[in-house]
Amino acid sequence: MLALTALAGVLGVIAAPSAASLPSLGPDEHALYGPYAEVWRVPSQRREIALTFDDGPFPFYTPMLLHALDLEHASATFFVVGRSAQEFPELVERIVASGDEIGNHTFNHYHMTRLTNGEIAYQIVAAGQLLERFTGHRLALFRPPFGRYDRRVVYIAHALGYQTIFWSDIPGDTEKDVSPESIAARAVAQATPGGIILLHSGHDATIDAVPIIIARLRSQGYEFVTVGRLLSGPTQADTINRMRSRTPEEPATLPPRKSPKR
Repeated sequence: MLALTALAGVLGVIAAPSAASLPSLGPDEHALYGPYAEVWRVPSQRREIALTFDDGPFPFYTPMLLHALDLEHASATFFVVGRSAQEFPELVERIVASGDEIGNHTFNHYHMTRLTNGEIAYQIVAAGQLLERFTGHRLALFRPPFGRYDRRVVYIAHALGYQTIFWSDIPGDTEKDVSPESIAARAVAQATPGGIILLHSGHDATIDAVPIIIARLRSQGYEFVTVGRLLSGPTQADTINRMRSRTPEEPATLPPRKSPKR
């Protein structure tokens, strides 16, 4: 059963304070966070980076991704779709058993900006409650499908206890006929400490690219961690708490742009 009180609560406070109430941001924060406190990368002095996989879980593809990560002793964050988790619960169990992190990617994978406030909240709550049966704890990370968002999407997710996570590194693994080498080269070229790499379940080239990405970035001194680990870094608490206190305002468009295994 959905948490109707949670839905009622978030819909009751959806009228957000004005932009004038938002705290001012320093130049470094503008480079890391979007206008509504959505996260694009995490400031870090350590060479840590997060692999993230959207969509799924899918038969064949998700087990192969998990196998590739296990062989490399690398952790990742999977943004899982509720309807797929409902269809393939054993695959969600495998993600959890592998020590990887699960994030909320909505229940039906709709374009969230086309939905009403109530529909947005339903998509997040329905997926969250389903996925929490596997993790044993509340989820904290949310990524909207297709990367489409506006102030309502981020604010409703925030009111439901989620941080909205995007990416700083987009290798383009969903492009037609893209090669594993191209995916890996782009991922490595865009890598930065505290970066978040966007990849997807359901693509052969992605599976083949993962070991290449890991090997090349490790040769540069990077460690692969979950998004949750990036956000919990010792230098992040003050900045993250400050950003959580902000309230989204106007619609935005995208810029062009376990226990740990190791």
